[in-house]
Amino acid sequence: MGGVIDWAGVALNALWVLGAALILAALSFFRYDALQRGERLRTRLAAPDCQAWLSAGMSLISVSLTCLSHRWWERGLWALLALWNAWQVWAAWRIWRAEHR
Repeated sequence: MGGVIDWAGVALNALWVLGAALILAALSFFRYDALQRGERLRTRLAAPDCQAWLSAGMSLISVSLTCLSHRWWERGLWALLALWNAWQVWAAWRIWRAEHR
């Protein structure tokens, strides 16, 4: 009768899928926003609000792959990337907040 479902594996894989979906949604939204504003996409992608969303998605992907990796050095590299992207989210948010005060 039925197999055992690895719920931790499902959750960790769902995390990187969520991160990829966040990145794709951000790219789609900011492309639309650039068209509405009459700006170049490159200009809009460089904005702090866009960078925050893209970095948040990469953070989710990196955290997921940190937990799913089997070798210690892979885990270390993914963890460094996750921390770097988390710092980018924080930095972009601070810049965005300072611009909108």
